[in-house]
Order: sequence, then structure tokens, then C-alpha cells
Amino acid sequence: MKQAISKIGVSIGVSYALLFTPLPASAECFSWPADGLAYDGDTLAVTVPNLPAEIARISIRVRGIDAPEIRGKCESEKAQALAAREFTRKWLSTHQWQVCSPEWGKYGGRMLGDVVAGESSLANDLIAAGLARPYDGGKRQGWCLAQ
Repeated sequence: MKQAISKIGVSIGVSYALLFTPLPASAECFSWPADGLAYDGDTLAVTVPNLPAEIARISIRVRGIDAPEIRGKCESEKAQALAAREFTRKWLSTHQWQVCSPEWGKYGGRMLGDVVAGESSLANDLIAAGLARPYDGGKRQGWCLAQ
């Protein structure tokens, strides 16, 4: 019950922020400050302005990719996850990026969005670097190398 109320509060707060945050002339893109940057290659935390501090920090999952998990199933996956996280942190620190078309993902408490900087896309750059795979929401492939 407490988790459901929390999610409703976050939803209302984010909706309020999205309604009253100035929008650029193009698609719905937001320049939210990064909060601790990236947890792994495809998940980052942002702070949404104009929300109470208790609900302002939101996780964003990069749309369209699957990256290895920090708490992976094998050492190989964990090592790949660290490389993907480092790539994402460097990308975020060297680009003036935005989150575009944010929406609630299928996992509670996380939003899904396109992370872009001009013509560059974090998702495309991670895939090009071999640190992520295209992902459409279906069954994920494993990241552990055959033993």
C-alpha cells in the first residue's frame, strides 16, 4: 500500500513538473540535472526541478537498449557492466544531453526515455561501442560468455 501511494505521489509530481517545465520548440525534451550520473550503462538518475525533494530523484532507463547488469550473473557480465557504466558516465559528462519523450516504464519507479545530445544518441553510441544491444521490451539475452 505504501509503495502504491508513493508511486501515485511520484506520478502526480512528475506530471506537475512536466506540465509546468518550459518545453523546447522541438519534441518533449528535458534538461534535468544528473544525480549521481549513471548506475549502469542504461540507467541514470536525474533530479526533476520543481518537485519536492522526496520525489524529485527519478531513475531513467535509456529507451531501446539492454546493457549488462552491475549485479550480473557472472564475472564477465559484471565486467562488461562496469565498462558500459564508465562509457555512459563519460558520455553524460562530455555532452549537453536531454531526456526526450519520457514515460513510465514497465518497472515501478523508473521512467523510460531517449537520452540525446544534438544528433547523438546514448543508446546508439552504446550499441556502436559494443556495450549494449537493441532491446524492444521482449525477452533479454544473457551477457555471460559461454564457458
